[in-house]
Amino acid sequence: MRAVVLAIVAAACLGASAAAAQESYRTSTGPNGADFSGVEFGPDLGFGFGATGPYYTAGGVFGGHVGYNLQASHWLGGVEADALAANIRTGQGGPFSFSENFLTSLRGKAGYVFGDLLAYGTLGFGWGTTSSTNWLGSHGATVDGVVFGLGADYALTRNVSLRAELLRYQFGDVSYGTVFPYVSQSVNASTNLLRLGASVHF
Repeated sequence: MRAVVLAIVAAACLGASAAAAQESYRTSTGPNGADFSGVEFGPDLGFGFGATGPYYTAGGVFGGHVGYNLQASHWLGGVEADALAANIRTGQGGPFSFSENFLTSLRGKAGYVFGDLLAYGTLGFGWGTTSSTNWLGSHGATVDGVVFGLGADYALTRNVSLRAELLRYQFGDVSYGTVFPYVSQSVNASTNLLRLGASVHF
């Protein structure tokens, strides 16, 4: 009988501990809603699209992000860096092709927390690698410019959130040299990016 009682007490203690642990990782942190402060990192998967002259560009991206947030009541500010492998290119065929192969950015962000949802804007600097091919050959170039956009995070728990972002990588025109002296080709390397991701917060 004593063993049964001890087993019941032990089970109750374990249940209470599990409930307390679950509560400590709750989404809601009180009247201010979710808490997105601290370090965050996670994977990203998305789709890039745009136009290079008369040609449309499209393709997938995948990679990850890392950042740090400060939250005071409903207001949030932070900084974030990301790196994405890209396969954004023009359609096959014809004498010209263009592709973006890698994208990365360093951005600040500011937003407001509505319960468990964070809505924010972001602005910063971006870099990328591109390549262009025409009848004069294939050429590569590194581009840089401004990155800006909007995003939203939804807190599943205090430590895990899902996100969606729409970003504009505004690189502008880039010139590619050729094997011929004083001959170059200029194309626009800017693109739009719609991506989904997840973050771990601690």
